Amino acid sequence: MVAVCGSPGAGKTTVACATARRLGVPFLTRDEIKVGLGLSSASVAEDGGVQLNPDFHIAGGPLSLRAEAVMVNAARLLASSGVSFVVESSVLSRKLLDALLACDARVLAVHVVARDSVIGERLRARAAKGGGVDRQLSSQFQRGEMKRSIFDPPGGVDAVVEVDTSADGDPDIEPIEAAVVALIR
Repeated sequence: MVAVCGSPGAGKTTVACATARRLGVPFLTRDEIKVGLGLSSASVAEDGGVQLNPDFHIAGGPLSLRAEAVMVNAARLLASSGVSFVVESSVLSRKLLDALLACDARVLAVHVVARDSVIGERLRARAAKGGGVDRQLSSQFQRGEMKRSIFDPPGGVDAVVEVDTSADGDPDIEPIEAAVVALIR
């Protein structure tokens, strides 16, 4: 199991998606689960568009917590079935890690990092597109309220690979693939 973690704007989704594609395994992401949960409780807005629940836009809010619980349960189901997969979330939570370890999964943590200037620009660009959560994250980052250490992989994983996405272009997946091969042996 490959668990991708790191700061918002670091490039986790890009790395996780490329890793899953390269390895030919399923990709599980908390953000997509959150969107699905948000749409399941959405309504039609006056303009005919989708009106999401106000909780959708609160990072760490009730909908985010529900998405985390669903992700942990889905990961537990996959791991207990012997399915290899890639999971992505800013924080590799203790709940997720404990669920995987309880299934005897071997866990490779991929810590995605980037220079602060790159993360700041990515968050500003996402916020400019109008996402409420992205505006909140960009503001927190600009105020220095996003401590990098909370995005570090926790102890207890089998191996850790760090991937720096500061440079433009496709992320280097080869070190991740090599670490997966080493875990399988």
